[in-house]
Amino acid sequence: MAIQILRAVTQHVNYLKMVRRCLEQGPEHSLCCDHHSCLFGKWYDSDGSAMIEAMKLPEATRLWGEIGQHHEIFHDDSIAAVQARGADMAHASRLETAMMQRFTLLVNRLLALDEIVNQKAMVA
Repeated sequence: MAIQILRAVTQHVNYLKMVRRCLEQGPEHSLCCDHHSCLFGKWYDSDGSAMIEAMKLPEATRLWGEIGQHHEIFHDDSIAAVQARGADMAHASRLETAMMQRFTLLVNRLLALDEIVNQKAMVA
């Protein structure tokens, strides 16, 4: 699972860069998508959820739910920021800040999950 978590972080760093480029240069650079459509979202909804369920660790299950919430809001904020760019740059900027804050929460939860998974692997 560690490789999937690393991929999730990397994919969302790249997504974040794309959104920021779009906000600076224009919506023609936008490849925004919802939280189910990105690679991590697809994995989260299928194999990732099955892996977490199989672990039977309450803390991992709790973190997985938080990751899902932060991931959804991160994507919602990114789409809203891009949509607001032309009409209200101040609002777009606030949404960009919210997106960055949500990204931080998402990554922190992913890293906490990685730590739990690694601890379980060492015990097994």
